[in-house]
Amino acid sequence: MFNALKTELSEVLHLSKDALHIHLGLAIYLAVLLTLTRGRRLWLPWVTVLAFELFNEAIDIFHHGPSTAELSGSVKDIINNMLWPTVLLVATHILLRRARQMDGTGEAVGSEGGFSRR
Repeated sequence: MFNALKTELSEVLHLSKDALHIHLGLAIYLAVLLTLTRGRRLWLPWVTVLAFELFNEAIDIFHHGPSTAELSGSVKDIINNMLWPTVLLVATHILLRRARQMDGTGEAVGSEGGFSRR
């Protein structure tokens, strides 16, 4: 059923399943990031995307069996799904670190992201 839903969604949106992984990974990342209150850790959206992706791949492997082709496809899907959330996490961390250094207090301006040293 889950695989049929993914196939249907892919066809309705006219996207390959690889592109669907990328779009859904970013959508989940941004949805979690935007629903967090200030001061929350920025890694939580990344971990949420990873959890969704690992759950998705576990279902795929359960459905199709743990063949070499399925496992290599799962690795590709995980990379597709996690690439941009990882880039966003690292970029945000670097920008907040620079903001802290420019502020001179050792804390992020406005305590964004939970990277403060308290």
